Amino acid sequence: MLDMTTVFAMVGNVGSVVGVVIMNKYIVSIDAFNFMVFLSFTHFVFTYFGCCVLLKFRFFTYKPAPLRGVLPVALGSLGSVAFMNLNLAHNSVGFYQLSKLACIPVTIFLERVFYGKTVPGPILLTLIPITIGVGIATVNDVTVNFVGTVFAGFAVLFTSLAQIFTSTYQKQLDCDALQLLYHSSPLIAGGMFCMIPFFDNVRYLVQTEFSIPLVNHVLSSCVLALGVNISNYLVLGKTSPLTYQVLGHLKTILILVLGFVVFHYESNLRAVIGIVVALGGVIAYTELKRQVSSQGLVTVVNGSSSSSSSRGGMQYSKLETHKDMIPDGEVGEARMLEMLSGPMKV
Repeated sequence: MLDMTTVFAMVGNVGSVVGVVIMNKYIVSIDAFNFMVFLSFTHFVFTYFGCCVLLKFRFFTYKPAPLRGVLPVALGSLGSVAFMNLNLAHNSVGFYQLSKLACIPVTIFLERVFYGKTVPGPILLTLIPITIGVGIATVNDVTVNFVGTVFAGFAVLFTSLAQIFTSTYQKQLDCDALQLLYHSSPLIAGGMFCMIPFFDNVRYLVQTEFSIPLVNHVLSSCVLALGVNISNYLVLGKTSPLTYQVLGHLKTILILVLGFVVFHYESNLRAVIGIVVALGGVIAYTELKRQVSSQGLVTVVNGSSSSSSSRGGMQYSKLETHKDMIPDGEVGEARMLEMLSGPMKV
């Protein structure tokens, strides 16, 4: 059964992600600050200093971690951000959203091949309405091109790997969420800084006037991103990449609903049907995971297992069961929401 820390982490993750997406959309649409990778860079810089403050006030204890254990987490996250941006830039919004739906089967496949983890049939069945529902609600105008398809493939691969690495290495290094985030956030921030010239218009960026309202909005986005990053690591450390994927689709649905409510987008019957179908799948998935856990048929991934083996120095369980965006991938989600929903009516 999920403990209260995990429940609070999942609720906090949903709240902070929805908040940062709405704030990022406001920054892009109202403040006309369309420098997404630079914004991601500020998020991880703020996250690192936030972790330093939490460390000073003893919210967690310092634990050394080798670079070889932290680097895959950072590289997975950076690759996910880079290729998701390229995916969105070279494909239609419909194909971009469709490619994100592929993260669930790819995650299941990778964990099956490399860690021997399997998912019970009934739980697999609940993923069908979730995927179909999100697809109905968000996917339209699908156009395909070779370059865009290649970028989409790498985006799905790196996104799945980022989530698997975050979950796996957190357990292998015996680090809690804050300890791993403390080590990985400066590496990710440094990588983001190097990516800025490839994704943002640097000439316009240096000419941007950082007014007090804009600075306040960026700081608010950074605070929310700190919550996103901490809760991402908590959820991945205490549950599994697959559960995080399902939680991610719930966040997508909530973001769409808030787009209708807060920004007054015109809703349509197709979107409503998709939202209802996806929510039904999320509820079924959650209930089945609860039943499976309570009956002791499988062990929810929490770092321990009644039947575990070792592969390449990694601990895994053949009985363990096993997320939408990468850590901080919500900046891309804000851009997708803008393109998907059209101009705001304010």
